[in-house]
Amino acid sequence: MSMIYGFIGAGNMGSALIRALSKHQAGETIAVSDPSAEKVSALSGELGIVPSDNETIASTAEYVVLAVKPQVLPDILPQLGDELASNDGVTLVTMAAGTSMQTVSDLCGGPFPIIRIMPNTPVSIGAGVLLICRNELVPDNVFEAFCRDFAAAGVLVPLEREELIDVGMAISGCGPAYIYMYIDAMAKAGEKLGLDYETAATLAKATARGSATLSERSDKSLEDLRIAVCSPGGTTIEGVKTLWDDDLDGIVERALKAAYDRSLELSSK
Repeated sequence: MSMIYGFIGAGNMGSALIRALSKHQAGETIAVSDPSAEKVSALSGELGIVPSDNETIASTAEYVVLAVKPQVLPDILPQLGDELASNDGVTLVTMAAGTSMQTVSDLCGGPFPIIRIMPNTPVSIGAGVLLICRNELVPDNVFEAFCRDFAAAGVLVPLEREELIDVGMAISGCGPAYIYMYIDAMAKAGEKLGLDYETAATLAKATARGSATLSERSDKSLEDLRIAVCSPGGTTIEGVKTLWDDDLDGIVERALKAAYDRSLELSSK
């Protein structure tokens, strides 16, 4: 069986994507290299993937997934230019934050078909978001096959323009941290009102999960769903009023703008 995917890097996010991919691709079609032999060995035992090295992956895999930190790319990609150039039909897949597809291509020494993705941490349980775009060298059938293979990661959101990756990242990429903070804040507030923290956290987590699921399945707008919880003169509306008074929308907007601005800073370096 030929090698279809090759992962250069098996860190937390890379391993999460490998696990999602293995639901559609047999382990023996997935090669993985990483400085940590222990990580690769563990994935091999768990999923049946093939331990490999950067050069073999670059010269033989149909999709070469660059699952390393952005600052590592300038060190490894120039060394793989010849192997990639010899690999007919190769498609590069990058998930390096703040690194454009053109930059990746330049580091490789020539134009290549490139798919750029930005996953978030819940892809590790198949409930994530995968922002995705491509350059003009990626054929439709190659792009569509990639999207099918990674469907188990969660929701795939194709974007028409690469610069929208930075905007989407501020929501889906950074958003889990904000949501964890809000859940924790609810749990702490519940503790101050008399619950133990664990019970309050269980309520907050289940409420966040159920509310998100209902919003996905309902044909009502988020505003209509909010109104449905707020009985006039009841308890919920009093809490909502404090969030309005404290400018919740503005707080969230400033947080996303800060993350977006930082992404642009990384892109300019």
